[in-house]
Formats: sequence, structure tokens, C-alpha cells
Amino acid sequence: MKDRWLVLGIAVVVVFALWRASYVPPGYETIDYETVPVLPVEWYNPPILEIWGAMEEQIPFDNRTAKSPMLVMDFDANGSFTYIQFGFFADMEGDPWVHSAFVLRNGSAYLSSQRLDHRPPHAHPLGALAAVDDIPFDELSYGKGMSLKVFYHEQNRTYDDTYNNIYAIENGTLRPLEFISFATTEVWHTIEIYPVDPPDENRTPTAIDQDPRALVVFPPREIGLAERVVYA
Repeated sequence: MKDRWLVLGIAVVVVFALWRASYVPPGYETIDYETVPVLPVEWYNPPILEIWGAMEEQIPFDNRTAKSPMLVMDFDANGSFTYIQFGFFADMEGDPWVHSAFVLRNGSAYLSSQRLDHRPPHAHPLGALAAVDDIPFDELSYGKGMSLKVFYHEQNRTYDDTYNNIYAIENGTLRPLEFISFATTEVWHTIEIYPVDPPDENRTPTAIDQDPRALVVFPPREIGLAERVVYA
């Protein structure tokens, strides 16, 4: 049993290292914070805004410069999150850094910062985080599990009846949409929720607009930026 937990712990550390390396280049100064906050863990209630609060407390970043939310969450079949990966860009002492959090199922949050010469022209992270926190996770169908990701978009796009499930998030409610289009120079975000299926070499990957189980959710900021919105 001890060997099994050791292997699991090593796997978690490897996943975290690979994830952080996937969006920051090597060779830059890195800070790993020694304090490991333990965030509240509740069924159907992942600690989204609590992650932001912990990072504000532990990392001396300039909130005014915070940009570009990067968020990935995986859930099991029971609706409990298995891990959360969150990152964003923000200056420290006038220099650009990227800050990240890796949160385990038990609520332990591992925080780090890495120096990076990049300042993306994106929105403040709290808008997307608050929208994710507002999603009624207790009303979702998890099947055998699901994954949630926040994506940013720099090109104009239209969502229509090709997509089975498109929603606006409003006051804790997913409000169905029939149509939404974007024609803006602003960077905009979507929250996309995918079902997680067991590995099958014979199954063809399914695009989100072809999977009736997948959801595309638009935060309030994006509803305001949209060129046209038609509610169902």
C-alpha cells in the first residue's frame, strides 16, 4: 500500500512539472513558495475563488497587471474535482511573471512563480474565475467524469445550432443560447466542459460541436462583448 501511494505521489509531481513546463520556457528564474495553503473541499463546490485568495496572500504580484486566466479542472464521476491547474500573468516589482497553482483533491495548493518576458493583452483573470465559480456544478451530468477548461479567442467566431449546448452564466444559472457571435478586437473567453471517456483506440475523437454532452459557457463579460446574442 505504501508503494502505491508513493507511485501516486510521484505521478502527481510529474504531472505538475510537465504542465508548468508546457507554457513557460526553461532558464527563467522560478520561485516555489514553501507555504502550502489547504483550501476548502466540498462536493460540487471546487475552491475556485479561494485559489485566487491564496495566491494574493502568498505571492506579491501587482493585481492591476494580472492578465490571461489559464484554468483546467478534472472531475470524477461523483462530481468531485480530482485536480485544478490555474495560472495567470502579473508583474512583480515591475517585471513580468507567470504565476501558477496546482490544487490536489485534498485541497493542498502548490504555488509557484516564474519570470517570463511576456505581457499578454488579455482580460483580468477574476472575470473568468468568477464565472466558473458561478456554474451550478450540482446540476451537471458527470457520466464517467469530465474536464473543464478556459480558452481565450483572438478571432471572430459564431456559435449557432451546430452546437448542442451553448449557455450564458447568469447569477448561478446556465441560461441556454440559440446563437452568439463575436466581431471584436478584444480577446474573449469561453468555458468549455468536456466528458471524459475511457481510452479506446478504435474511437474517433469527437469535436465539441459534435458532442451532445459537451457545454460551451460564456461569462458575463463575453455576453457584453458579443456582436449578437439570441437566448433560447
